[in-house]
Amino acid sequence: MAKFTIAFSALLLACFALFELGSAEHIPQTAPGYDSSLELCIKNMTEECGIEIFRNIFHKGPEITDSCCGVLLKFGHPCHSELILTLLSTGKFASRELEILQKSKAAWKRCRSIVEGH
Repeated sequence: MAKFTIAFSALLLACFALFELGSAEHIPQTAPGYDSSLELCIKNMTEECGIEIFRNIFHKGPEITDSCCGVLLKFGHPCHSELILTLLSTGKFASRELEILQKSKAAWKRCRSIVEGH
């Protein structure tokens, strides 16, 4: 059951890039750059924080909460970067790739400052 939850969470985060949030008419598909190594990363991410972080970076969502900043840092920078690049590899956000990379970097820096006090 735990392996299913981890795999489902990884697939869920990778699929967000392929369809609008809340749209049930699209069939979720694995992102082209999806790597099974992301499954190891996902064990440190909660679904709630994954959605919050995704909305902040890929959409004009609110700032990431302090509690989700803690989860993001536990997720780790390599995993964060890999997931962002995987989602960008879908091509859905090609016109905003630079903006998304900047928002990703800013989100990491802000969360690190909050959690580590720098």
